[in-house]
Amino acid sequence: MIKRMSTIIAVLVIASMILPGLAMAQEPTEDFETVRMTIEEWLATSPKAVVTVDEVFENLNDGDESNDPFIVSVRSPEHYELGHVPGAINIPWKTIAKPESLEQLPTDQPIVDYCYTGHTGQVAMTALNLLGYDATNMKFGMMAWTKNADVLAQPGFDPAAVPDYRVETEPNEATETYDFPALDTGATDEADVVRTALDNYLSSDKAPVISAEAVFENLNDGDESNDPVILSVRSPEHYAVGHIPGAINIPWTQLGDPEQLAKLPPDRPIVAYCYTGHTGQIATTLLNAMGYDATNMKFGMMGWSKDPEVVATKGVFDPATQPDYRIEGTLADGGEAPAGMPAPALIEASEDEVGAYTWSFLTFKLGPINKVIAATAMEDGTIMQISVTSPEDPEVVMDMMMPALESFEQ
Repeated sequence: MIKRMSTIIAVLVIASMILPGLAMAQEPTEDFETVRMTIEEWLATSPKAVVTVDEVFENLNDGDESNDPFIVSVRSPEHYELGHVPGAINIPWKTIAKPESLEQLPTDQPIVDYCYTGHTGQVAMTALNLLGYDATNMKFGMMAWTKNADVLAQPGFDPAAVPDYRVETEPNEATETYDFPALDTGATDEADVVRTALDNYLSSDKAPVISAEAVFENLNDGDESNDPVILSVRSPEHYAVGHIPGAINIPWTQLGDPEQLAKLPPDRPIVAYCYTGHTGQIATTLLNAMGYDATNMKFGMMGWSKDPEVVATKGVFDPATQPDYRIEGTLADGGEAPAGMPAPALIEASEDEVGAYTWSFLTFKLGPINKVIAATAMEDGTIMQISVTSPEDPEVVMDMMMPALESFEQ
């Protein structure tokens, strides 16, 4: 305890020397420094961010059980029951830092966790590593393991739906320095500070991801007062190739460095992004553990731009090359998925003539989705085209929308 406190005090002195802008700022709390130093120590080990589904499959099926990782599904219990990687146990990601969850995990065996699309699995993997476990996240989660949409149980990545928003190449420099968050975990034992900080974040109602579309709309709504800080956690080289307009750059491996953290405001939302969503999720987990308000942009630059040079990774998700590995669970042997969301309820309808077509614009309420706008183009009473716009992947709700659309047209 005395040695740890001495180290923290030394770091505070060094920080005041290398960060002139912080000379008059409030000193970091002890809890903040404990978490930050744990993060800095872990990042110094050059951690492996992800393992591919092919690597996991080959490892589990190489005939040598001695090198098998411990598999953890961090999906919901309901979705775990539908289908999971053979041999996996289930610990939902929001509970991963609780003592009763940690008691189920080995400290002497590598852990591979997975989720839906790779994002919440990355949250869990980051938390476990900060707590001393040897954990890696399965890249793209169940989306990359199975082609069964019922098992995936939420929208996956559709390359055709990527909007291809504008990027810029001129760098944006952080011109101010800020106080660090006044983190107070409430932990009475210093050894429990990191676990409590992680559990406080995981137990909160903060959304782990935000879509590229939502980020774009926020930045272009004409109201700068609600704009988040946009943080590219990619390499400086890839930041220079192209970044979201206004973004600053701090590589994710430097987020334990007090000089870099001082560039981030503690009282303003931060949206981080990376390549495919994975290291951005590591970054936001680290930042939230330290008391920042950070959200990861889902699927990273892969979800923002169609330019492969800007995306700058060969590891993009390609449904055409996706495997379809065996699962265990309700749907493993051709079972049927339970009933989905309730039938869509029509809220309002309007029509607009465009050229030879009459467009019917229908607004539906669909389960937890607040609004689904379905537009049908008609000519001579025949449906020529249907499009769906919603907060979720349009293809996922299309099948559910069709009966309502057909009923409306009749």
